[in-house]
Amino acid sequence: MKFSKSTELAIHGLWLLACKRPELLLVSKMADAQNVSESYLAKIFQKLARKGLVRSTRGKRGGFTLAREPGEISVADVVRAVEAEEPIYDCMDVGRGCQSRTNCLLREVFDQAEHQMYTTLENTSLADLMSRGKGDTHTPWII
Repeated sequence: MKFSKSTELAIHGLWLLACKRPELLLVSKMADAQNVSESYLAKIFQKLARKGLVRSTRGKRGGFTLAREPGEISVADVVRAVEAEEPIYDCMDVGRGCQSRTNCLLREVFDQAEHQMYTTLENTSLADLMSRGKGDTHTPWII
């Protein structure tokens, strides 16, 4: 399974916000730091805001900040906010006339793999990401 570029940018954007707390950051600054389109990143942050992961403030001194503590935002929260809620395995049983639909062993294996993946992502928070790697809590981007 491969996550979209949007998910990567969302995680990195939230990481930036976590490192700069309580400062508000503009999408334009985060987009420049990550070398991506401001409009593309703004759409991602709209999704994050709808899911309650970030809070936006309008106006001259506006920007985005985390809506919760970094330890309360899991990587799974971010993935679910950005990615479509579809299973990682989509069986083609109907089109191929498969008779094992109700007790398909292959579907069972993929369901178990997806469950384990989300368990790992749920057990990894932004705070965990910030604290990994030689005790450096700073993001790889400069703002």
